[in-house]
Amino acid sequence: MTAISAEPALYEVDEDGVPRLFGLRDSDGFVSYPFQEYGSENNGDHGDRVRRIALAGRGTVTAVTDIHLAPNHRVGAPYTLASIVLDEGPMVRSVLIDGRDAGIDTRVRAVTVTLERDSVQVAELRFTPITQGDR
Repeated sequence: MTAISAEPALYEVDEDGVPRLFGLRDSDGFVSYPFQEYGSENNGDHGDRVRRIALAGRGTVTAVTDIHLAPNHRVGAPYTLASIVLDEGPMVRSVLIDGRDAGIDTRVRAVTVTLERDSVQVAELRFTPITQGDR
């Protein structure tokens, strides 16, 4: 059975579990994430002046911290949380898989992990360090 996106407003998941992130590009070329209907946070563009664009799902870690006491139980502690600047410009925060190997300037890519929520298999977004084979 294919898992569905745990957060459909933030990303889609293909049949192989690969996440597809979508952002918004305004008339100035500014990119924000996630895509939303309210308009550009940069210049107020909306309607046909903004475009929904696919994001590569790759970026660079700019901050990292280890969480030892989780604020909720959806993600079991300990885990590593990172601020990631996507290649297109927006910054996201995400749980890292294999985070102990990640630090500032580590290149990462979007992946999903399958979890069960309310008896439904969902694909939850994570990032993982890019290895030589991923480049």
